[in-house]
Amino acid sequence: MASSSTHQWKYDVFLSFRGEDTRMGFTDHLYAALRQKGIDTFMDDQLRRGEQISPALLTAIENSRISIIVFSENYASSSWCLDKLAKIIDCVNVLGHKALPVFYKVDPSHVKRQEGCYGEAFAKHEQIYRENKEKLLKWKAALTEVATISGWDSRDRHEAKLIEEIVGDICNKLDRTSSSYTNGLVGMEFRVKKMDDLLCIGSPDVRMVGIWGMAGIGKTTIAKAIYDQIFDLFEGCCFLSNVREESCKDGLSHLQVELLSQIFKDGNPQKFSRGINFIKNRLHNKKVLIILDDVDKREQLEGLVGNRDWFGPGSRIIITTRNRHLLTYPKVNGTYKATELEKDEALELFCQHAFRQKDVSEGFRQLCDHALDYTRCLPLALKVLGSFLCEKRKCEWESELAKLKQFPNQEVQNVLKTSLEGLDKNDLGIFLDVAFFYKGHNKDFVGEILESCGFFFSTGIRNLVDKSLITILDNELWMHDLLQETGWEIVKQESEVLGKRSRLRVHEDINHVLTTTTGTEAVEGIFLDSIASKELKFSVEAFEKMKRLRLLKVCNMQKDGSSEYLSVKELKAHGRDSWGRINYDGIERNYLLHLYGNFKFLSNELRSLYWLGYPLNSLPSNFHPEKLFELNMCFSQLKQLWEGNKAFEKLKFMKLSHSQHLTKTPDFSGAPNLKRLILEGCTSLVEVHPSIGFHKKLIFLNLDGCKNLKSFSSSIHMESLQILTLSRCFKLNKFPEV
Repeated sequence: MASSSTHQWKYDVFLSFRGEDTRMGFTDHLYAALRQKGIDTFMDDQLRRGEQISPALLTAIENSRISIIVFSENYASSSWCLDKLAKIIDCVNVLGHKALPVFYKVDPSHVKRQEGCYGEAFAKHEQIYRENKEKLLKWKAALTEVATISGWDSRDRHEAKLIEEIVGDICNKLDRTSSSYTNGLVGMEFRVKKMDDLLCIGSPDVRMVGIWGMAGIGKTTIAKAIYDQIFDLFEGCCFLSNVREESCKDGLSHLQVELLSQIFKDGNPQKFSRGINFIKNRLHNKKVLIILDDVDKREQLEGLVGNRDWFGPGSRIIITTRNRHLLTYPKVNGTYKATELEKDEALELFCQHAFRQKDVSEGFRQLCDHALDYTRCLPLALKVLGSFLCEKRKCEWESELAKLKQFPNQEVQNVLKTSLEGLDKNDLGIFLDVAFFYKGHNKDFVGEILESCGFFFSTGIRNLVDKSLITILDNELWMHDLLQETGWEIVKQESEVLGKRSRLRVHEDINHVLTTTTGTEAVEGIFLDSIASKELKFSVEAFEKMKRLRLLKVCNMQKDGSSEYLSVKELKAHGRDSWGRINYDGIERNYLLHLYGNFKFLSNELRSLYWLGYPLNSLPSNFHPEKLFELNMCFSQLKQLWEGNKAFEKLKFMKLSHSQHLTKTPDFSGAPNLKRLILEGCTSLVEVHPSIGFHKKLIFLNLDGCKNLKSFSSSIHMESLQILTLSRCFKLNKFPEV
């Protein structure tokens, strides 16, 4: 016998009955009750025509998981009914089909032994089919076999109670995990179990549970799997898809009507009034299951599922959203965060769409790994990319995967962009800065930089986290690679002209802007990876028109450590700056940046100047960095930063480590808010300006490895200083008084 789990069922139930006995009564009521529970039921609603069963009807029986046979007084008198019964028994024996009998006002023993009215019917059949004994024997065997199956006897029973019992038993017998929707889903068992724990099915209270996560992560898939598993336990069910989109298009009142229409299985919207009161009045005594998919506003929750007392005991409401903040709604009992698939799950899902099987086709393993690297296990991207590559040749796979590096998949991008559509200017600006410059960086340090740029970082980052656009792990800012790519694409669409985009990160684009001197006031940030660029020559005039440049980062990503962003407590634990533990030999050999001309201009709007291997002896003389927060110029060619006393009012962080030509530091009295000064490995440094000894806000001072340092403040009156490192300062004449 074939396993029922391997057969693709089209219907849950096939109803076999004698039309003249029960069509307008019991069977009609049973059919309606099954449909009300969402059980896909085939009911042959045509009177018998001729003696042969149509091929379509035979196919319907084969494609049904369960048959319910309603044995009534005249059932056996119909050769057509008996032929259907014989076909049902064939499917039981061959396909794993299930047959369940209902004995409607007849004695089960009469059906089993063909006695009473069933005996009278067969007496007539024996006259008609006396030349076809085989058919008669097949009919009798089918009746006897089905009559021995445990079913329902309607005698002395209330029909309403009997139908309720039948429907409940059918719901329990159906294997929902192999339904048309859940068949083939990957990674659902663990996620469904987590939701089951939150839903507490069986508890009489009304519960609301939320599923949140980034676009494409599988929130709707999880909700559908749950719905498919438990809907038969409720008196009414509703799955409202795309609430965000539908409420914008047709309004909340349309969704209120749709909710009621689904629950009451009535396609006539005129029967339902709009408004909260109507929902409460119709549902307050009804046990319902409601799914609100892709909610993005509080008023949608208030207008559709406002209070638990709107619904009957045992009701369950599931909300999916990209915005975690919506799930702080007081009525929500618990939340589940949808996460990326595990790598083995992601590979299986990708293979289902790329190869129409669970495993990788021969010769494609490395290409599949590349696809997984691109999608970062995001279910939406796995499905879209897998379907796109399906049935393509290996050379086409190679070409398409290479193309993704420059041209992201548009279908995935379109979905992810909807997550950014509702962001205000503040939140979008923070998102783009993290996507371009600060992914993986310390949240607090980045917050201070972006606050200095005029952003409201605390509230903005909270909104971005709530909307599943940014994740904070170990106090570092992270986002999914595809969301980062979406941010890059948004900036790319600002202008076809590279120099008119707000942020630049692709080294070819930056090279073009700098070497052709085509930068404009539109440019706010540049991130140049020195490893990608290798060697670059441009005029100092390249920066002249970038008057709104606030973030300039030229660094080797492989050496871009983040210990400078640690808290004081962490710095104490680390001791020396992490650059001291990095093998930095060959940095200058790996990267050559050549500036020519008289460097007169650098934007006074700069908040962060991070330039690894800065190639000039000093900063421009007319650079007035009153807004500068971070100055990070390790491995520079600097001999001195500036002459005299310049106003660095906002400067809080300065790092010039391993600037081997630096001989002295500037006067620090112009930087009253400086908190961290790192000069580790400045081997030519002889003198630290004595103003440092009277600095009121400096917390951390690192002079480790300044082996030629001779002059340092004779006494220290730094009220805030917590860490001072003077190790390997071999020529220091006298340790300062503290």
